[in-house]
Amino acid sequence: MLRSGRPRHWSRWLYRIQWLLLIIIGLVIVAVRLHLLGLKPAYTLFQAAGLAAIGVALASMLVFLWGLVKRHSEARTAALWAMVLGLIPVAVPLFTVGQQNLSAPAIYDISTDLESPPEYDQVLSLRREGDHSPAYPGATTARVQRSTPAYKDIQPLILPVPPGKVMAHAEAVARELGWRVIAVQVGKGKLEAVDRTPILGISEDIVVRVRPLDSKSELGKGQAQSVSIQSRVDMRSASRSGEGDLGSNAQRIRTFLGKLRERVELAQ
Repeated sequence: MLRSGRPRHWSRWLYRIQWLLLIIIGLVIVAVRLHLLGLKPAYTLFQAAGLAAIGVALASMLVFLWGLVKRHSEARTAALWAMVLGLIPVAVPLFTVGQQNLSAPAIYDISTDLESPPEYDQVLSLRREGDHSPAYPGATTARVQRSTPAYKDIQPLILPVPPGKVMAHAEAVARELGWRVIAVQVGKGKLEAVDRTPILGISEDIVVRVRPLDSKSELGKGQAQSVSIQSRVDMRSASRSGEGDLGSNAQRIRTFLGKLRERVELAQ
């Protein structure tokens, strides 16, 4: 049976192209999560698909205006859908990564202690061939982190409780955040865990180090010396792959240390 009426307008291809671009982006995400595609070609494909989606969206704005002038409802509807779909490749990174992190420097290893970063141990058995070296990248990475204003708050956390109690709270916070806790060595003051980024599922290794920090004060001649036991918490988070992390490791450190501080304060 032949369809009656005028043929469908070519503008429908605008949103069809946008759907195709979104499908390509989705397939790239799946390929990265299944370790079928590396991050570098994935980012290239994301950039190409995103730019194409924005280009189609801009062209759709002109078609939408044409549809208003010509009172062509089908063209207006198709163009409107194409514009909405074209926003998705832009909106998702903004909401998941954050605008401030899109311009993060190309480093993948962040630490609160740049002189003596905590070292990985138990998580090393989980690494694959081709992953970054577990050793801290060195002076260049430290210099970039120091000179980046967004990382100025990545500092050690000092808590007024002994290391043993801090370790118990640290493990509770790590599990609350959904990390895969690999090892908790209370005697060494070390916790190791793994977390994954929400979209691409990139594995990022975490090590938390807790050390005692003795604080002594002289009360005067003939009086007893006051000694309070504090703890210094250092943390390191590093991506196993990729030239940069889009701020994910720094954000993880901020979140963990903030929750750890809150938990210790509530327990006081």
